Amino acid sequence: MEHLGQPAPPTPRHGRRWPRRVAAVLAVLVAVTLFGAYGWRPAAVDGYRSAYESSYLDTPLARFHYSRTGSGSPVVLVAGGAQWLYSYRHTIAALSREHTVYAVDLPGQGYTTVKGEFAYDIPGMARALGTFLDAAKLPAVRLVGHSWGGAWSLYYAEHHPARVDRLVLLDSPGLDKPLASQTALFSIPVVGELAVKLMGRADFERSLRTAFAHQDRVTPEVVDETWHWMSRPDKREAFVRLVRSQDYTATDAGLARLRARTLVIWGQADQWLPASYASEYGRRIPGAVVRIIPGAGHNVHEDAPEQVNPLLATFLGD
Repeated sequence: MEHLGQPAPPTPRHGRRWPRRVAAVLAVLVAVTLFGAYGWRPAAVDGYRSAYESSYLDTPLARFHYSRTGSGSPVVLVAGGAQWLYSYRHTIAALSREHTVYAVDLPGQGYTTVKGEFAYDIPGMARALGTFLDAAKLPAVRLVGHSWGGAWSLYYAEHHPARVDRLVLLDSPGLDKPLASQTALFSIPVVGELAVKLMGRADFERSLRTAFAHQDRVTPEVVDETWHWMSRPDKREAFVRLVRSQDYTATDAGLARLRARTLVIWGQADQWLPASYASEYGRRIPGAVVRIIPGAGHNVHEDAPEQVNPLLATFLGD
């Protein structure tokens, strides 16, 4: 029996140490996570060399990587997120018969490098597009944009009506609607940085395949041509910044004042953005023409070039 006034037995030392050990482990985990997100830079893929012919154009803003093919009225192609001018290989071949076709990598894409700080928001990307057009001495053009590249082209056309005669949107965001669910993970601080740094070629290929309905078109070459540059630390970081900066409020608000003749092409089987977006563009852009491609995915121009290229050639032709 315990006597009154007798002190309680001392708490075992290991009972006091347990919370301290947990706190120490958690501190280490937090430190490792933050270092992985903001300190560690994964090595880029080496040894792969693209055979795609291209050139560079230096400006104070960036060293633009681009290609120029054919002759005739100028058409400028802008690729989508985590894509580059190679994604337009089928388009270039078809349009260069009647046009001078420029395919350009904007900041964060392909082999273009920015000089100094750059805002990866939509106005910033549109300004970069204008900088390239100025440097290439293209006062007026016909613009074709895919996915994010379509949103940047749309914003540019809304704010520079005298410089864009015709506009083509290929499965392009720009409406004030939720972002594609496939990019949601990269929007979360720390998690997004870790996810993009831990991404390997197999992860990239799985994501790319969701943009195609015809899986046979996602060949090892198609994967490698993009993964080679996307694996670079600066491109991974730029991708996260792009994901977090795509606010379509302004592009949505400017649809009614768009003056460029506009063609909207959409893959019916798009898993990233529903084909109903195309119909809304058709209702809200003055005079817009909408074409839905059955059995095609988000990368509609790569997934169904046989259907898309004739539409482009007719719409962009003189």
